[in-house]
Amino acid sequence: MTANRKNIGYAAAAFAAIFILYWLWPAGAASIPTYTSTRGNFEIYVIESGSVRATNSFTITAPRIRSAGNLQVVSLAPEGTIAKVDDMLVRFDPSAALKRISDRQTELKTALADLAKMRAQQAADESQAKTEYESSKLNFELAKIARDKMQFEPEARKREAEIEFERAKLTFEQAKLNIENKNIVRRSELGNLQLRLEQIRSDIRESQKEMEQLSVKAPISGLIVYENNWSTGRKLAKGDQPWPGMPLISLPDLSAMQTDVSVNEMDISKVSKGQKVQVIPDAFPDKIFHGTITSVSQIGRQKGQGSNVKVFDIVIEIKETDEVLKPGITTTNKIVVDKLKNVLSIPIISIFEEEAKTYAYVGEGSSFDKREVVLGARNDNFVVVKKGLNEGEQVALRNPEQEESDNTQSNSKDTHSASPAAKTGG
Repeated sequence: MTANRKNIGYAAAAFAAIFILYWLWPAGAASIPTYTSTRGNFEIYVIESGSVRATNSFTITAPRIRSAGNLQVVSLAPEGTIAKVDDMLVRFDPSAALKRISDRQTELKTALADLAKMRAQQAADESQAKTEYESSKLNFELAKIARDKMQFEPEARKREAEIEFERAKLTFEQAKLNIENKNIVRRSELGNLQLRLEQIRSDIRESQKEMEQLSVKAPISGLIVYENNWSTGRKLAKGDQPWPGMPLISLPDLSAMQTDVSVNEMDISKVSKGQKVQVIPDAFPDKIFHGTITSVSQIGRQKGQGSNVKVFDIVIEIKETDEVLKPGITTTNKIVVDKLKNVLSIPIISIFEEEAKTYAYVGEGSSFDKREVVLGARNDNFVVVKKGLNEGEQVALRNPEQEESDNTQSNSKDTHSASPAAKTGG
């Protein structure tokens, strides 16, 4: 236990003792509890409640998948457990994605069969076109030879040969054009089918990637915390159908924690970045952690709906790590705003006000002396005394004059209540 923690423990024990003495000490001036004024260091602080959260947190969201249909959660990692990197967090129903992949694979088989059939048909057409081309080419050559042999023949024979030559030429040119056109058509049909095949293959690859997204793994180590499903009004559960991008699980990194605190507008002027804070979990009051203010809001907000009280949000980074520091637990945060050295202090409950003056009842033998005192800084339990009191003097924790008055009235009532009995007895 550190010296600082010991001091806090002593102060808490002292105040608890004062509290017990104040309420349980028997009535009567002689039995009024007292406190001995002490001189030493005095802390001025602001105490506010807060809530712990991780400094760093990763939110898992529902995947944006077009091929999986409506997402449906089929399994979840247990909430409150620690997930390591690549641990499975959420699984979605893969039925729709598997059907899409199966359908696309069937389309791929059909398209591949169509491609084989097309290539076979195109090969046959190309062979036929080449045959026709070669045949027309030979006929053209023969017609040309025949025409050339008719130079010394009668005009009629020459004319017939010329006509036959022109016919063979036209047939040859048509065959040549036909084979070129068929090549163009063949390339176009083949390109369209190959484009369709690539589209199907791309869809299959995309669906397989989306299939992997249906199993969500932890990208970082952290505590598993389910997010709220606004559709159901409760936390995420099996069977839920989240929309794409919906928050599913938070993974706060427990290696660095902080607490969010709202400071009353009356105290915010005392608070600044860099101030030290003692952070005490409400569920574990024996544990004291140390923090530093890292952020102070410059804009106030309403404390609650319909409230006129303004608060300012601050963030306190907690130095230590501990398994009790879980997101969401509440804390009491003691912000030390100033430290005074070598000052005299007494409990606030030993100070009494009368006509705008402050008094303390100082022990004088078996009685108390009502003495005016000048006060200085104070915290929740103690106040500094500037004048009117010396170190080591004892001050009453209850008003002796009030005690005496109450006792007088009590005795008077006892006397009056006893008189009828005395008369009856006489």
